[in-house]
Amino acid sequence: MDKKISELNQNIKDLNLVIARANSFRLVFLRGLLWGLGSAVGATVVAVIIIAILSSIIQTVNDVPILNNIINR
Repeated sequence: MDKKISELNQNIKDLNLVIARANSFRLVFLRGLLWGLGSAVGATVVAVIIIAILSSIIQTVNDVPILNNIINR
């Protein structure tokens, strides 16, 4: 019985150590920095795709004379 309690205490100590490392300021800061950078890069990629699609649509509209006149006004 004492062996199981000792093993349980060691497991709890190990778990506390893992939690302390996961919640360290440096790791949380790095995680936040990478999340922000990833969000910015992702938003940029999405914006470029949307602009490319809109650009191709506008070029297609320029081929239609009636719509081209409306857009130029």
